[in-house]
Amino acid sequence: MDAQDETHQPAVTPPGADAVGPGPADEAGAVLAAELLGLLPDPLRMVLEALARAPEGLVADGIDAGRLVELCDRFPALVAVEPGSGRLAFRSVALAAAFRAALAPEQADRDRQADRPLARADGTVAAILTAQKKGDFDEALRLFHAGGREFFMHFHGLDACLEVLDGFPQAWRENENVLVFAYTMHALKSGNVSRARHLINRRFGPEAQNLNVVLDGRDRFPLDFRLFRFLMAMYEDVAITDTTRARVFDALGEVALDDHLQRGSFYNAMLEVAVRRREYETADEIARRARHHYRQAQAHLLGFYVDLYQAILCLLRGALTAADGHARHAEQTLARVPFDTPSDARLLGLVRAVIRYEQGDVRTLVRFLNDEFDRFAYGEIWPTVAELAINYGGQALSRHVSSAAARAFLDKWRVQEWRSNRFRLVITLREVAILQNGNRWQEAADLLTAVQSRANRTWVEGAVENLIRLVDPQEIALVMAWLRHLIWEVPTRPVLRDQIGALLTNDHLTDRQRVTLRVWSAHLARRHRDISTARSDMLKALEACARLGTIMPLAEEPHLVPTLLDDKRIGSFVLVSNDVRQAVRRLKALDMPASDGPQRAGLTRKEMKVLLLVVEGGTNKFVARQLGLSEVTVKFHLSNIYRKIGCRRRAEAIATAKALGWVA
Repeated sequence: MDAQDETHQPAVTPPGADAVGPGPADEAGAVLAAELLGLLPDPLRMVLEALARAPEGLVADGIDAGRLVELCDRFPALVAVEPGSGRLAFRSVALAAAFRAALAPEQADRDRQADRPLARADGTVAAILTAQKKGDFDEALRLFHAGGREFFMHFHGLDACLEVLDGFPQAWRENENVLVFAYTMHALKSGNVSRARHLINRRFGPEAQNLNVVLDGRDRFPLDFRLFRFLMAMYEDVAITDTTRARVFDALGEVALDDHLQRGSFYNAMLEVAVRRREYETADEIARRARHHYRQAQAHLLGFYVDLYQAILCLLRGALTAADGHARHAEQTLARVPFDTPSDARLLGLVRAVIRYEQGDVRTLVRFLNDEFDRFAYGEIWPTVAELAINYGGQALSRHVSSAAARAFLDKWRVQEWRSNRFRLVITLREVAILQNGNRWQEAADLLTAVQSRANRTWVEGAVENLIRLVDPQEIALVMAWLRHLIWEVPTRPVLRDQIGALLTNDHLTDRQRVTLRVWSAHLARRHRDISTARSDMLKALEACARLGTIMPLAEEPHLVPTLLDDKRIGSFVLVSNDVRQAVRRLKALDMPASDGPQRAGLTRKEMKVLLLVVEGGTNKFVARQLGLSEVTVKFHLSNIYRKIGCRRRAEAIATAKALGWVA
C-alpha cells in the first residue's frame, strides 16, 4: 500500500463507538463476513469472533503475538491495533456490525442442528428396539449403521448404545464387524482397554493386536477395521512412527469423500499423534479438518473432543488466552449433545481447572483432584489428557498440599492398563520434578538413572551441539531434567551456560521450555556475577509468560525465581512492565492456601475431629475414648482421611493438616 492509500484508510474504530454508530450491517456485508470466517484457520477465526463480541475491542497483549501480527498483516483494511489504547479493533463501525451480524445466523444454525440429533436419537433407538423385538435384525443393523455405526454411542449415549447392542443375537454381536467395533468402543469409553483388546482378538485373531500388521494386511483386514485399529491405538498409547503414519494416510485414501464420520474420526485420532509430537502447526490444520467433517456429520460430541484437544494443545504451548477460547467452544459444543455424558464434562472440568490454575487459582484444581479423580481417571481418557492431569496435578499437590500427596497421586496413574514407556516416563519426570523441588536431589537422580535412554547423565554432561539436534519431545524433557540436576549440583561448570544457549536454539522446544531455560540462564549468570545477562534473560522469561498468559514455567522453579526477583539488581530492572508485574502477582497468588478448610478436601465433621485429636498426639485408643468410638472405627476414619488428603501414614497427615492451616 502506497502513501496515498494510507491517507485515505479508515480510522480505527474507537472503543465504545458501536454504541452510537449506525445500526446492523446490511445482509451482503454479513454474508461476506460469514464467508471470510468460514475460510480462515481456527486461530484467526476465533480472534475475529471474539472481536465481534467485544464492543470496546480486545487488549492486544492478551492475544497470541504471532496470530495478532498475521491478522493485521493479512487484513490491514479490516483490523488494526489502536495506538492510544493498545486494543485490537475493526477499522470501522460498519465492519464490526457486519461481523456481529454474521455470528447471529451461525448461532441460529447451530441451534437448529442441535435439535436434529435429539429427534434422531429418540427415533433411531426406538426403531432399532422395535425391529429387534420383531426379529428383523437385518433392519435393526441397517438402522444401527445409519445411526452412527461404531460411533453410535456418541450420537445416542452410552446406555442407549449398550441396550441396542445387547438386543442383537450373540452370533451377530460376535461376527458383525460394526457391532464388534461398537462394543469395543463402549469398552474404551468405559476405560477398559483390556476388554477392548479381548474383543478385537476374538474377532480378528492375535495378529490384530499389532497395528502395523493390520495396516499392512489389506487382503486380510477390511478397511473399516484398519482405521478402527488406528483409532484404538490412541487409547493404548501406541507409538506412531512416520512409516505407520504414512500407512494410515494410505488407508484414508480408500475412504469415500462424503464419509464425514469416518474421515472426522481419522483426523481426530491423528490429532492425538500430532499433539504427542508437539507438531503444533500440523495439529491446528488436522483439528480444522476434523471439525469440518464432524460438523457435516452433526457429531457434536466428537466435535467436542476436537475443541477440547485444541485447548490442551494451547496449554502445552503456553497460550492461555487461546486455550480459554477453545475451552469455551468445547463447552458450547458439549451443550448441544442431546444426552448426559458426565465423563466428558469431567474432562472439560479438568481443562477448566488447569486454566484457572494458570491464572493463579489453586483451589479449583486441588478441589477437582480431591473430588473427581477416581471417576475421571478410570473412565475414557486419552494419554494426552492424562499427561495434562499428571503434570498439573502433580505440581499443584506438591506445591500446595505435600510431596507425599503428589507422589500418591502419581502412583494412582501407574496402574493404568494402557501405560507405555512414554507414559511411564511422563510420570517419572513429574516425580523427579517433585523430588527436586523438595530438595531430594539424590532420589531424583536415582530415578533419572533408571530411565533407559541414550540421554543419560554422561551423555548430557558432554552434549552441546547435539542438544540443537534433539527432536523427540520425551528426550528433550529428559535432557532438561538432567540439566536441572547439574545446575543444582555443579552450577559453576562453564559448559552449562553453553548447553543452555545451544538448547535455546533448538526449534523443537515449546515456549514453556524456553521460559524455563531463560530462568536457568539468569540463575547461572547471577552465580557468575554477570548481572547484565541475568537481567536480560529473566526479563525475557517474564515477558514470555506475560505474553502467553502462563505462569506454570515460573511455578516450576520455586527456588530460583524468588531468589532472582528478590535480588534488587535484577528485580528492579525486570519489574518495570505492568504485564510482567501482573504475571508475578499471579505467581505469588499460587502461594495462597489451596483450600478454604478441610471441607474442601472432602473431610466429614467426624473425620476432622479424628484428625484434630491425632494432630494433638492422640493414639487410636485415646481418640476412640474421646469420641465414643471403637478403635476399628477410628482406623476406618483414618484410612479415609489418608486417602482424601493423599497421605500414607500418620506423620504425613499431621504435616499436611498443619501445612494447609487447618490446625496451628
